Amino acid sequence: MKIIVWAAFGVLAVVWTLGALIVVELVQWGAQFIASGAATELGRSAAQWPAPAWLALWLDPAAIKAVQEGLVTGFEAFRSALPWVGSAVGWLVPLVWTSWGVGVALLLAMAGGAHWLASRKTRALGNG
Repeated sequence: MKIIVWAAFGVLAVVWTLGALIVVELVQWGAQFIASGAATELGRSAAQWPAPAWLALWLDPAAIKAVQEGLVTGFEAFRSALPWVGSAVGWLVPLVWTSWGVGVALLLAMAGGAHWLASRKTRALGNG
């Protein structure tokens, strides 16, 4: 039973770590994407895409146009946030790694508790 507990801890710790790595990379990529101005260009080009015919069956064409214009407005707002984006990465990445550390500590505590419970059960049965 103890081997299963620690194997599960190992697998969950690896998955948790990979998740943190992915989030850090996405945060850094997103910041570079916004800071480069490509997000504004993406918003402009998205506003010019023609809506698919099947979408007109579900949404009013005026609503689709409003969403496209909202995209342009939203991405234009990013332009004013560019100075903030650089500083956001400065604290978001450490926040991700701090959350990772707390998560691993909780996993370790749960694995330790499960190990302790498994050893008590083994002693109670007279097998330990």
